[in-house]
Amino acid sequence: MTGKKELYFNQLNGIRFIAVMLVLLDHWLIPVNPFSFLGHLGVVIFFVLSGFLITRILFENADDCRKNHSSPTAKIIRFIYRRSLRIFPIYFLLMFIGLVFGLSNMRNLWPYLFFYLPNIYIMLKGTWLGIWDHLWSLAVEEQYYLVFPYFILLLSPKRYPWLFTAMLFIGIGTRIGFSFYASHDMKENNWMWWYVNPFSAVDCFGLGGVLAYLYHYKQAYFQSIKFLKLGLLISVLLFVGILNMAKVSEFSHDNVWSIVFERFSGAIVALFIIALCIRTDTWELSSFLQGRVISYLGKISYGLYLYHNIVMNYYHDQGNTIWYYLTGYLPDFHLELVNFTVYKFSICLSLLICISSLSWFLVEKPINKYKNRI
Repeated sequence: MTGKKELYFNQLNGIRFIAVMLVLLDHWLIPVNPFSFLGHLGVVIFFVLSGFLITRILFENADDCRKNHSSPTAKIIRFIYRRSLRIFPIYFLLMFIGLVFGLSNMRNLWPYLFFYLPNIYIMLKGTWLGIWDHLWSLAVEEQYYLVFPYFILLLSPKRYPWLFTAMLFIGIGTRIGFSFYASHDMKENNWMWWYVNPFSAVDCFGLGGVLAYLYHYKQAYFQSIKFLKLGLLISVLLFVGILNMAKVSEFSHDNVWSIVFERFSGAIVALFIIALCIRTDTWELSSFLQGRVISYLGKISYGLYLYHNIVMNYYHDQGNTIWYYLTGYLPDFHLELVNFTVYKFSICLSLLICISSLSWFLVEKPINKYKNRI
């Protein structure tokens, strides 16, 4: 790997950290945070970033199959095996902890959680899963990983643009269908159906795939694009405008802005940010994104995301969180709401970083070293 490629991935670690922080600001600062809606943007950034990275890896595998006239089956098995080594170990470690301590109804939810189906449970039951509900996004990604490699490895490169176009239509079309055909009661009371539906996130992965296609097969054109910064500015303004339209709508969830356009506009923002990070030239945030601390926190971002709900979450039963047990041992400073929330956030973030660091050095990093030899 060249130095430039390392630079690119260092910047993407910074993007991972920003994405997970947006989620934490939503889940941990809701009483005093007017921008809690940005938590959804954090998840969308993860989707687009995953779409880019995974598709790029699959392109390399597909090229190798065509060059050597080999079967794609072995490549698909290897891909799924390597992804499983990255995702499963600490995921199932968390499941084991949940079962042992009986956290948040784990003993009734475990079939959905163990088989990566929490999003299906949410869709069917119309309710969240307590401290486990953030796992819906990991389930959506895993469901995507199980299907998407076949398309890349079995189609010819000239078909890829059609594939990504279809993905955009499927994702947006799923949300349009829900917006226009679901009842008002369902949209208001079971709005999670479109939110966690695996098909409704396909356009985010597709945009990441488009970027991977340009980077891998159209490198000269990609490096010559001049409008990325302007595109980022326009996409941010578009995203903010759509959020505002959703906010002023008559109903909280029964509006086309939040159902159809919010996720896609957020994905476009993510697309331009990632594109700027993988260019050979630098941009205004390059130094920040490559910073030693930011890069490290991005490296452990999977653990930060996975463990954050058991540390603390404003939306859920606090009796299941580490913060709940800590309160009996911490001094009571009688702080105002804003100061107390910042105090609480600081303690929980420090604790989360410690837990995620232990997870990284004791579990994830050793397994990654083994995975990289496969």
